[in-house]
Amino acid sequence: MFRRDPLLDETTRRWIHEVFAWALRHQGPGVFFGDTDLVLPTPEYFPGRASSVHEMAQLMFESVRKHAGLDHWPCQLLEPGALTAQPYPHHPPPPAYRGRRALAPATNGAASTALFSYSPELVGNPEALIATLARDFAQHVAAAAPEPPPGGRENWPHITELVGVFMGFGLMLANTAFSVRVNSCGSCQGPAAERSGYLSRADLTYALGLFCRLKNVPAGQARRHLKSSLRPIFRRALAQIDRHPDDLEKLKATAPALASDPAAGVLTLPR
Repeated sequence: MFRRDPLLDETTRRWIHEVFAWALRHQGPGVFFGDTDLVLPTPEYFPGRASSVHEMAQLMFESVRKHAGLDHWPCQLLEPGALTAQPYPHHPPPPAYRGRRALAPATNGAASTALFSYSPELVGNPEALIATLARDFAQHVAAAAPEPPPGGRENWPHITELVGVFMGFGLMLANTAFSVRVNSCGSCQGPAAERSGYLSRADLTYALGLFCRLKNVPAGQARRHLKSSLRPIFRRALAQIDRHPDDLEKLKATAPALASDPAAGVLTLPR
């Protein structure tokens, strides 16, 4: 009688599970269960000091790249305004395959380096910049899958945000689901630094809860880094996930590949 309505409707809940299953199939369970961490917005995960805005952005870029499991993948963060000066590449970058055991992609020397850009205003809000970079990396990772994503490519921006959560960046994506305004006061409005988002904070928080349950991450470890307004949503997300244990076990059933498949940490495309 006093039971609250579920956080997400059934269609959305199932779709999030389907996207996670799709990511597990094509990124490899070894990458997720063995090499993916819940990335925390702390100096331990994002160390270093910088003397300029671009140096700070570069530090965060390299940390996101490392935690995404893409150290080996050729990519570059451009300084603001530099993207327009770059010629259009004749050869696309190699596919972005995640994993600490993944080798640098074999390219014949013709493939291009993936280019990333950023808004310098976001450097003042590190979580928003990290979330934006994580989603940008997730776009390349998701594009490497040979199978179309659940829901079709018309939902591509939403899918890449979920892939960002799957890659371990759910805290930053959930915390910055709304626009963030900087350099403003009560009587004036300064320049806005916004992370454009597609999924609701309920969707992203549910996906974060699913990540934690799959990885056996203690709820408190994630909760302490969530915005206070998201903590009750996170509790509801975990409660809804726990009401469907069979769905969770279906996703966890891919874990044995970590021990039995020597290539489980590397995504391989069908020939």
